Amino acid sequence: MYDTTAIKAYILYLKKECNLSVTLHSFRSKIILYSDLIHFNIHENPYCICIKSCESAHNHCIEKQAKILEKCKDGSFTGVCYAGVKEYVYPFKHNQKVIGFICVSGYADEQGDERIRAVSKKYALSNAKLHTAYQTLKKQIPDKVAVDTLIEPLCAMLELLHLKYDNVLTDDDGFIQGVLHFLKQNYTQPIHLELLCKRFRCSPSHLSHTFNATMKTGIKQYINELRIKSAKTLLRDTQLDVAEIALSVGFSEPNYFTAIFKKHTGVSPSLYRNQTRR
Repeated sequence: MYDTTAIKAYILYLKKECNLSVTLHSFRSKIILYSDLIHFNIHENPYCICIKSCESAHNHCIEKQAKILEKCKDGSFTGVCYAGVKEYVYPFKHNQKVIGFICVSGYADEQGDERIRAVSKKYALSNAKLHTAYQTLKKQIPDKVAVDTLIEPLCAMLELLHLKYDNVLTDDDGFIQGVLHFLKQNYTQPIHLELLCKRFRCSPSHLSHTFNATMKTGIKQYINELRIKSAKTLLRDTQLDVAEIALSVGFSEPNYFTAIFKKHTGVSPSLYRNQTRR
C-alpha cells in the first residue's frame, strides 16, 4: 500500500555498509505501525533478544519508548536505556509534531555491569546469560556528527512518506498490520489464537483467513519465522547453549525448537553455529 521501497533500501544500506543498527519507533505513526516498515521496529542484537525473553522486562522497554517519544520534542540526543544499551535517538515529525523516532543502537555503556545486575535482580534473569549477550554489543559508539549526516536523510524520507500517505489507511490494512505489530513485539512470549482473537475482537476464522490471505503464510508459521531469525543471531553471536536460546526466543521445548529450526534452515542449531563461525 505504502511505497516504502527507498526507505527500506536506505536502512539496509546503513546496516550493511555503515555498520549501523537502525530501528524505527512510534506510537503515533500509523504508517510505521501498519506497513512493512514494522520489520525495522525491533532491536535484534542478542542482548535485547535476551531482555525480551522476559515479558515484564519487555513491557518496560515499550513503556520507556513512550517517554523517549516525549523527550524527542527537544531534538536528537544520546542516551542509555535502562538495560545499559547506548544509542542515538532522532525524532521525525508530521505537521510539526513529533510522531516517531529513529534509534541507532547496539552499543555497550561504561556502566553496563551495573545495569545488568539491576535488570537481573529485578526481572529474575540470569546474570551470566545477560553478561554473555552484552559482550556482543559494539564497544565504541561512532562519532555523532557522522551519524547525524547519515540519519538526517532518513528523517526527511519518513516525513515525506507521511505527507504523501496521511489518512490513507483502510480498516483491513489496519487490522492485519496491527496483528503483525503485536506479533513482532511479543513473539518471545506464548501466543495462542484465542489470545489474538480476544485482543483484536475477531473470530478465529476471520483472523486466520485474513492473515493467510495477506501474508501467504499462517500465524504459527510467521511466529516461528520471527523466533528462528532471533535464534540465528544468538547462535552466531553468543555462547549460549541451544536450550537457553530456545527458551529466549519463545520455544518451551528445546527438542521442538531443534525440529523447527532444521525445518526452516535445513540444518540443526549446532551445525548452523559451526557453519556461521568459520
